[in-house]
Amino acid sequence: MVLGCGALNVDHLFAADALVTNGESFCRPVGRQSGGSAANTIYALAKLGLPSRFTGAVGADEDGRLQLESLASVGVDISAVAAKSGCDTGFILGFVDKQGHRALYACPGANQTVSLEDLQRGLAPSVGWVHCSSFAGDEPFFVQRRFAGALPAGVRLSFAPGALYALRGIQELRPFLNRCEIIFLAQPELETLTGETEPLQGAKVLLSENVGTVAITLGAEGSVVATPSTHHYQPAVGRMVIDTTGAGDAFAAGFIYGYFRGWALEDAHRFAAVAASFAIETWGARDGLPSLAQARERYELAHNRPFPLP
Repeated sequence: MVLGCGALNVDHLFAADALVTNGESFCRPVGRQSGGSAANTIYALAKLGLPSRFTGAVGADEDGRLQLESLASVGVDISAVAAKSGCDTGFILGFVDKQGHRALYACPGANQTVSLEDLQRGLAPSVGWVHCSSFAGDEPFFVQRRFAGALPAGVRLSFAPGALYALRGIQELRPFLNRCEIIFLAQPELETLTGETEPLQGAKVLLSENVGTVAITLGAEGSVVATPSTHHYQPAVGRMVIDTTGAGDAFAAGFIYGYFRGWALEDAHRFAAVAASFAIETWGARDGLPSLAQARERYELAHNRPFPLP
């Protein structure tokens, strides 16, 4: 079973004519959907058929119910999610332009109240993998860092630091990195974290920190995955871009799914690109995510090869 750990937010999305600084732009609301990076990845994994659960916090409010119902609708075990009375569920204001570029503003709400006990409630003997993404604010960051550093020895960890944690630097993230089987970053996040503009050079920095595999998304240019012994480039699976929100989370789900199933690195990487291609075709992070049958069909069409087994 895979356990997700990170902020639980509801995304309020707006289509904008342009993203501006110190200016004005027309926008229109396009939806209110459940989100949160690790939560999106866990949702995707559950929809692909992998046993999954989540640990974190929501408010005892309408947005909290929306988030929990969304996760439960695909079979995610939500029994370890704390509903905090007197708190609002975290939310994101997301603005997406006509090219699919986005600007996100986080209001953390109940995520700021998460405790070590809240997170550890999600651990169970059946959990063999934990996937962490970021929280906003110092206190939940330090709580999650203690949680990751104290995971049982047999539990594998993947980590999507995002822009917020990348800004903290390698020293602050070292307890995550030292336990990390796979780290997922977009190219700008890698540059922020390592100071390296070239993806493979940035990957080398993280591999020297005991990270097992570094997976870097490059937007429309595809993605690259590096280990201490090899690297693999994968072009993006070409689809019309509506909204890139959640594309990296879907990529992580595809890669984790393949790794969890024992696939070769190249096959897991190809499947990650396929999963991401579904996410960009619709508004929001979850509505377009595929079932295993849908992902398998696109994998075989896109890569002209049989779907990996098992």
